Amino acid sequence: MHPTEQGIEGSYDWVLVLLSYLIAVIASYTALDMGGRVSSSQGRARSAWLLCGAAAMGIGIWSMHFVAMLAFRLPVHTSYDLGLVLLSMLFAVLGSYAALFMIARPQLTVGRLSTGSLLMGSAVAAMHYTGMASMRMEAVITYAPVPFAASLVIAVGASAAAMWLTFYFRGEGGIRAFYRKLISGLVMGGAIVGMHYTGMAAAHFTESGASTHGMVMGGAYLGYAVGLATLIVLSTALVTAFFDRRIASATAKLSESEQQFKSLFEHNLDGVVAFDLQGRVTAVNPAVTRITGYTQEESLEIHLTELRSAPNPGDLQRYFHQAVSENSSVKFESVVRHKRGHEVAVIVTTVPIVVDEEVTGVYGIIQDITRNREAEQLIKHMAYHDDLTGLPNRRYLLARIRELGTNPGAMLLLLDIDRFKMLNDSIGARLGDELLRQLAGRLRSEAGEAGTAARIGSDEFAVLFPWSGGQGEPEKLASRIMEALSRQYDLDAHKLHLSVSAGYDLSAGCDNHELLLEHAGTALFQSKKEGLGRALAYTAEMDTATREKLELENGLRQALEQEQFEVHYQPQLDMFGNLIGSEALVRWRHPERGYIPPGVFIPVAEENGLINPIGSWVLRTACRQNRAWQLEGRAPVPVSVNLSIKQFEQPNLVEIVQSALADSGLTPQYLELEITESMAMNAAATEGTLYLLKALGVKVSMDDFGTGYSSLSYLNRFPIDKLKIDQSFVRDLFKEESGASIVATIVAMAHHLKLSVIAEGVETREQLEFLREQKCDQVQGYYYSPPLKPEAFSRFWDELENGTKKG
Repeated sequence: MHPTEQGIEGSYDWVLVLLSYLIAVIASYTALDMGGRVSSSQGRARSAWLLCGAAAMGIGIWSMHFVAMLAFRLPVHTSYDLGLVLLSMLFAVLGSYAALFMIARPQLTVGRLSTGSLLMGSAVAAMHYTGMASMRMEAVITYAPVPFAASLVIAVGASAAAMWLTFYFRGEGGIRAFYRKLISGLVMGGAIVGMHYTGMAAAHFTESGASTHGMVMGGAYLGYAVGLATLIVLSTALVTAFFDRRIASATAKLSESEQQFKSLFEHNLDGVVAFDLQGRVTAVNPAVTRITGYTQEESLEIHLTELRSAPNPGDLQRYFHQAVSENSSVKFESVVRHKRGHEVAVIVTTVPIVVDEEVTGVYGIIQDITRNREAEQLIKHMAYHDDLTGLPNRRYLLARIRELGTNPGAMLLLLDIDRFKMLNDSIGARLGDELLRQLAGRLRSEAGEAGTAARIGSDEFAVLFPWSGGQGEPEKLASRIMEALSRQYDLDAHKLHLSVSAGYDLSAGCDNHELLLEHAGTALFQSKKEGLGRALAYTAEMDTATREKLELENGLRQALEQEQFEVHYQPQLDMFGNLIGSEALVRWRHPERGYIPPGVFIPVAEENGLINPIGSWVLRTACRQNRAWQLEGRAPVPVSVNLSIKQFEQPNLVEIVQSALADSGLTPQYLELEITESMAMNAAATEGTLYLLKALGVKVSMDDFGTGYSSLSYLNRFPIDKLKIDQSFVRDLFKEESGASIVATIVAMAHHLKLSVIAEGVETREQLEFLREQKCDQVQGYYYSPPLKPEAFSRFWDELENGTKKG
């Protein structure tokens, strides 16, 4: 019961009280949900939702107030002024509009929250007290100050809470958001109801004799009707908002899907062309312009039948109809012509456009693979061509030989630059490369369009010609090419002439094309063996020599493993017949063929690389034997060991020599290393190695002096101890007038340079006497002794010391 002054007391209809709270909760939830709709809408939809939301929220709040007032019963007749009732409703709608307008902004600042809550709170308070003023009865209403002020504070506070919660939940969705909004609606509904009933608690009713006038309305049933209608309006608003949210969500997803498709279409690196069923272009993306050069406007004017591709012009039309008729995708490679005229390699994928299970068109997806094809061509070119000269390589040549299997015949010419390594070391790698490039250019020119020039080794080249016997004599063709390659080359300040050896073979039919390279190689090997600068045609007899060479190579490997090599020693004497040293010479005693001359197996060992292990074995053996003679009490004399070019080029040569000396215990001064003049061609490298060897304490002599190139200019530069006159000069001493002069000049020059001189190949008394007259220091040769086994050498030494040998 609510007591009033003058004995007027009021009571509440609790059904309407609960109805008013339910209306307040639904109104609060509606406000929370409407806030999300307003903030997520744009343009006119936003304005419409703002008005509808304000109306639904305002009417809901007003309905709660009006139903709550109808729930209050007085013992006097009560009716309501319709105008003031409508005005109170307007205040509620305006307050709701202000609140929704504020929370629809991107950010809810403290200022906006304060302003909005004051506006809405004032509007709610105005609604309440205007509604109270609309009551027409025989009583006067007065308000207690404290409850009145409390109602205003609750109105503003409830408005602030409602605005904050609405802003907070405006973007959320899902079941969790529903429960959060529901709980918040229960709290907000209680706050709104609390404001109303606090305001009612502030009201005091006093009897008066005033009568009602104007347009009035009343009746408890009206409260039920208003409440029910309000619930229907709010529920309808909520349902409408719910389905609109679903529709908006679906629309947003559809829009997002369309944007994703548009993004995929517009920004795809591959070209995409859409055709209708008639073959008309309906859409193209920007990548098509980049690939073909045609603008989007130009592309839209093209019909499927106007498109041509290579190598099969009808591919696109055929695969288009396949995509339509079979509803299947096809991928194929093709070449299209750019607007500027050049060709573009592409991969085309035709994809049917299916709408409602019906093909309505075809997408053509175009992937530009021009760079991939160019990269593949580059890799293929690199695989089949020489990097330095640009000529085809051995792989290309073999493929070309196989292709000639359908032709009447072929001629293959193999060419090898004589002594190229020596020349390359002399002029340097840069000029050596330039020399090869110039030679390749000449060879390409000589081969012409019909022939194929190739580089198949570091200094080995080939020319392949289709051959039917009508191009002239093969000897003349080979000579012409060799003559072109031997003409002068201009390399900076160097002017060089090359010597080239060649071998060739002809195939008269397709059965023996695969043997061309093998046969030409055999002819080239025979050419170099017989003398440099020649061209030989392959003959069957050459196979015998080749087989013998292979057998010799295999035999050399077995000789190393089975210790078939021996070291013989040829005495070296002074001009008075005293032993002053020996030269270690390797011999091969074959178990079946007996002794094989060094001139036969040494070149093969040089070619296949076995000379290095053989040479190291000879060095170690000679050092051990010389040390053994010293341990026998003989006078210490040096032993000379020859170094081949390949041995001298070993990066660990100094370590090999040092190891041989250490293992044998031989003092370095009793080891003499013989080098050849040809090593002087690479002066810088030779000089460095020689000084390292001299630092060990060994002696160095130059073998075969006078047979090489430019030796005299290096004698002062290199740390040489002795010159050895080649046996060819000694042999020709009395056969030619110049022979004796050459020997005399070498001896005089060596003595002028303070070098000792030894002559090899002395076989007669006359040769010995001449050398004595020229004051040659030492000699060796068959006049005194051939190379001997260690035991025989020891006997020779003993006989020499005992005076029983000629001296």
